[in-house]
Amino acid sequence: MKDGAKIDKDSFIRDCNLSLRAQNVLYNNAEAFGVERASWIMYSNLKVSDIGKLSLRVIAGFRNCGTKTLSEIEELCRKAGVELKE
Repeated sequence: MKDGAKIDKDSFIRDCNLSLRAQNVLYNNAEAFGVERASWIMYSNLKVSDIGKLSLRVIAGFRNCGTKTLSEIEELCRKAGVELKE
């Protein structure tokens, strides 16, 4: 999270220290995680725990999700204690 705050499973994606590309990959696919897509990322209710609803393989198939973005998302989940589906 910004300013060194602790990341946990209930943290909003918008508050995590992710690259803009990683944020956009998650935000643009919010509906795949079962979260309604908001008109602007600052209004999004997507949480780190929502990422665990999908596997890395599915997330890797999202547009603009390359290896760096994928490893960034995986690292975020690891820090927050969120397990991704197999």
